[in-house]
Amino acid sequence: MPAIVWKDEYSVGVKVIDDQHKELFRRVNKLFDDVSRGNVTTVLETLDFLNSYVIYHFSAEEQLMAKANYPELESHKNEHEWFKSEILSIREQVEKNGLGVSLTLRLNKLLVSWLINHVTKTDVKFAPYLKEEAV
Repeated sequence: MPAIVWKDEYSVGVKVIDDQHKELFRRVNKLFDDVSRGNVTTVLETLDFLNSYVIYHFSAEEQLMAKANYPELESHKNEHEWFKSEILSIREQVEKNGLGVSLTLRLNKLLVSWLINHVTKTDVKFAPYLKEEAV
């Protein structure tokens, strides 16, 4: 069962961003599957991919926001930077301590709760600014 399921209500109404969010959800689910299988190497590889993908995705969002003169760009960037640092911290935790219950709890809090909250509360704020730019 997926840890995080895409729902239409999560859509910000900008296709490129929604498609990237859906990919993030797929990759988060892959990470949870990898953790449940207990293979540290695979978990590290998925975390590496997830780290690269969020850098790509956040950069794309930030470029669109800058182009649209989104007034909350800096605070949005700060949230992105925090999330990227958390992904790296989780990777370090896995590399150092392996897999365990504390990892699953941290992944749930970060990757499920934060990601859904970020998409539904923070990203939706910039959607009206981007729709004309990204269509």
